[in-house]
Amino acid sequence: MEFKKTKAFTLLELLIYSGILVVSAGLVSGIVYTVSRANIKTQVNDALSNQLTRFEEVFRQKIQIAKDINSISGSVLSLEISDANKNPTIFTLANNVAYIQEGSDSQVALNDSTKVKVTSLVFASTGPESTSISNTYHYAWNDQVGWIDFAYPGGNIQIPTGEGDLSGLAYVISDSHWISLNCLSTESCYDADENPTGIDYKVSSDANGNLTGWAWSEYYGWISFNCLTDNSSSFSDYKVTIDQENGEFDRHAYSENIGWISFNCKTGGDYQSNICDVSDYKVQDIRSRTTAIKIDISIRYNSEKAELSATSTNSFVFNLITPAK
Repeated sequence: MEFKKTKAFTLLELLIYSGILVVSAGLVSGIVYTVSRANIKTQVNDALSNQLTRFEEVFRQKIQIAKDINSISGSVLSLEISDANKNPTIFTLANNVAYIQEGSDSQVALNDSTKVKVTSLVFASTGPESTSISNTYHYAWNDQVGWIDFAYPGGNIQIPTGEGDLSGLAYVISDSHWISLNCLSTESCYDADENPTGIDYKVSSDANGNLTGWAWSEYYGWISFNCLTDNSSSFSDYKVTIDQENGEFDRHAYSENIGWISFNCKTGGDYQSNICDVSDYKVQDIRSRTTAIKIDISIRYNSEKAELSATSTNSFVFNLITPAK
């Protein structure tokens, strides 16, 4: 009987194959570790993002329905709420946990510090950078076209609370035409590539509430908000102003096509006389009824592993829509 010889691995071949297996195992382990680490980091970031979203929702909901601020200092905010069962609503920070307490109810934790810690929480009262037009006082008057509505749905007029640019659209009730206060509002600003035929225009306010610049209507043409705008100051002294304390507009704008536009009955008569006893109108923004609260918050993922101890910070600003005066 004849036996076939089976070729065996040499020592060198075994060493080579063993080395390949070790390297392959190392590569696979490295890939698995990298993927696992990436997944954990994603989970950490998601946890931080979800927690900030949770804070934002709660802060927004409670602040925007508040009547007024009882007190605000550091990490403590006390809000006056119309609902007696939830008045006052108080936010506090203790031992890396943010709490809310509504009325006589017990405190409720807004985060689980074993997962996400709140390392800093600061409340501060501040004025908004811009505000909108009052729903009570929002009409200007022109003898040719009648009432001009500065709070008409879709107009979205925004007024700077100090130096800045106005934006949005006013609406002429009698003939359904718009007046734009800023080329941004009608996407008609000049752009060398996107809109080379556009024209830059806007109405602006200085720090004292004196308005300058142009508004535009496709039907009425240009409207000047200050005699300095159209270089007519030598023979016509006019402008529109905004009271920086109460947001009340006053005096006149001018259009070559429709004439004077009066913003307040106090100066709406001949020679800017007071006619409020005959026609009570004005344009007014809501800065006197709006207080803003700024919230700076920092949170950290709670992990004993330094590489997973990620942090995240954010700032929120919410307005009390109708706080008590």
